[in-house]
Amino acid sequence: MSKTATAIVAMLLSDSSRQEVPVSSRIAKSWLVFISIENIEHDRCVDLFERSDGTCGFEEFRRDAEDWGTWTPVSFFSIRILPTRKSSLEAAIVSVPWLVDVVERYPSAVRLLQ
Repeated sequence: MSKTATAIVAMLLSDSSRQEVPVSSRIAKSWLVFISIENIEHDRCVDLFERSDGTCGFEEFRRDAEDWGTWTPVSFFSIRILPTRKSSLEAAIVSVPWLVDVVERYPSAVRLLQ
């Protein structure tokens, strides 16, 4: 992990203002995906989304040949209710181990963290 990635994780882990509320384990069609970040192998991705009520969240997906290349949710991160787009990206970086190493390749994500 790069020094920048380590610094980002350390900063985000110090934030204890997280709230969890059960909602759909998948991304509803009414939710707006504002950033989708794939790993280098293109077999994992994280979608960051905003719900119609203005709250935000994220979900991690995998894509395997045996699933015909369909993106399949791998966790239940989408149950988290986060207040802003930035906080959803910060929570995703802390929660999804590979994300911190690729987020710098996505200019919209970098701008969101500033």
